[in-house]
Amino acid sequence: MNFFHLSDLHIGKHLNGFNLAENQEKVLSEIISAAEKFRPGAILICGDIYDKNAPSGEAYDIFDRFLSALSKTKIPVLIIAGNHDSPERLKYAGGFLEQHNVIISALPPGNEDFLKKVTLFDPFGPVNFYLAPFINPGRVRKIFPEGQDYESAFRAVLEREKIDFAERNVLLAHQFFAAGEILPP
Repeated sequence: MNFFHLSDLHIGKHLNGFNLAENQEKVLSEIISAAEKFRPGAILICGDIYDKNAPSGEAYDIFDRFLSALSKTKIPVLIIAGNHDSPERLKYAGGFLEQHNVIISALPPGNEDFLKKVTLFDPFGPVNFYLAPFINPGRVRKIFPEGQDYESAFRAVLEREKIDFAERNVLLAHQFFAAGEILPP
């Protein structure tokens, strides 16, 4: 399956006092044009949608226009929260957006729930997308006491998942990862 991977949009960012809104809208418009032309199987937006966890009204408007245009393409859009995003704000209207093929996972899993899993299909069959929003150890410590740092907290969440490695799987994550060994599945 072909897909577009986006992250670190940082909508609402100002650089040395210069408002980047016009540049950001231009780039987002180019993404919409490319999606219409290439028709990927999904568009993945992997965190840091906004530059601040309390975005400006202008930033919300820019992202709203972007999502509205993407939803018209009928291409599934999968979004996770990053460390700059407020999970509670990002998940706003998630139920409504899901009706328009925009799926948001903003909060890490709790006691009873797992990572949000979305299965999409292409000519070769199913592809499972696991949506892992930014996981702060403090948010999951009650559930995963072994998660004392970012890596161990993420590992504890991931180890609880029931992933079938015989299938095609994609993990969306926005996390602090350090280079290390590659472990077999």
